[in-house]
Amino acid sequence: MRKILFVSVLIIVLLNKLSAQTNVLEDYVHEGLESNLVIKQNQMSLESAQQALKEAKGMFLPTVTSQSRYTLAAGGRTIDFPIGDLMNPVYGTLNDMLVSQGGTAQFPMVENEQIRFLREQEYEAKISITQPIYYPSIAINKRIEEKKLFMTQTETEQYINELTFQIKEAYYNYNKALQYFDLIQETKKVVNENHRVSQKLLENSMINRDAVLRAKSEISKVELFETEAVKNREMAKSYFNFLLNRNLDEEIITCSQAGDYLIPEFMELSQNAMESRDELKLLDNQINIMDDIADLNQAAMLPKFLIAVDYGIQGEELNINKDSDFLTGSFVLTWDLFSGNTNKIKKKQALIEKQRLKYYKEEVSNKIQLEVKQNVYEVEQQFKNLNLAQTRKNESVEVYRILEKRYRLGEASLIELLDARNNMTESEAQLIITKFDYLVSISKLEKSTKTKLSI
Repeated sequence: MRKILFVSVLIIVLLNKLSAQTNVLEDYVHEGLESNLVIKQNQMSLESAQQALKEAKGMFLPTVTSQSRYTLAAGGRTIDFPIGDLMNPVYGTLNDMLVSQGGTAQFPMVENEQIRFLREQEYEAKISITQPIYYPSIAINKRIEEKKLFMTQTETEQYINELTFQIKEAYYNYNKALQYFDLIQETKKVVNENHRVSQKLLENSMINRDAVLRAKSEISKVELFETEAVKNREMAKSYFNFLLNRNLDEEIITCSQAGDYLIPEFMELSQNAMESRDELKLLDNQINIMDDIADLNQAAMLPKFLIAVDYGIQGEELNINKDSDFLTGSFVLTWDLFSGNTNKIKKKQALIEKQRLKYYKEEVSNKIQLEVKQNVYEVEQQFKNLNLAQTRKNESVEVYRILEKRYRLGEASLIELLDARNNMTESEAQLIITKFDYLVSISKLEKSTKTKLSI
């Protein structure tokens, strides 16, 4: 019972440890995505695309406009109307008849009229309503804007996927530089201890002075490595903070990495990549947009039908009464019968571009499959390197431990001890590099397949 309880507690502790490791890096990824300036720019582009889609949808609704006009006119064409020449003889005859009967003339003589086309002053105010009934290009424009919106979203997701990988890679590189720096510090303690022991052995005439000088030169060699390690650590920290849009010297939380590793399956990941890669989604939408553009040019050759209604008032003065208002309704049909075959040519161009995009999509698909295969093999190779590096490190540590005891007893030479120490340091450094190169290769595979791989 105690054994079962102990194992249960151990499993819980390990799970919490792995969860903490994941949460630290995931929190940094979230912070980087929240603060990244390029993503903020893409969000603005996304909002703009959303507004463009609303604009396209608004084309289905009626258009209502108002217009007021007050006109003063002078000159212009006229029409001569000989009303006097027509009516005066009649009026004269009627007046003569009235006078002969003892009455008086009742009909005055009139002058010929000259009517102007333009009124000297005129006022008009109206409201116009236009409603498309059959207008194919409106629906096609809406489809195009919907695809553009999706493409903008996909481009943002594509950048997020790339930035996530860059943040993870930078985090692993910082941990690698930090652990290498710690290794140099431990190595520095070892070579200092070797120098102290060499001096004691020299005092006891157990070794020559050249051995002490060799031990001292190893201290200088490690200090040289230390300066490089400091530079690599600080640059890795600055680059990671740069990706997160933070102060370059801000401290970074680190945690030990998981000890369980995996080898992914190529076929499953390749299928995931074909279904989820943003490049293929973008190309699919571009191909569909070419269809819509072809339809748009085809629609330009079709008739367009709409209804227009005008209501308002007009007259020489601003008067609002039953004699001044008016109402008109129109059924408008427009049809471009010939435009030099430009629409047919544009349609053919769109279909040619569609075919070109299909060929390009096929090329991109092949490249993605190759990229996934390379990344899977890279993970497998790093996994094997990791096991070999761990074995070599364990063996070199054991060799150094044995030679150190023999050296203290004067049974081994300093050269043997230094060689063992160099081999141990090199193997530990190689294990650090291999471990984090493996984690980077996993992150690269996650990026290329858009698949979360558990470690």
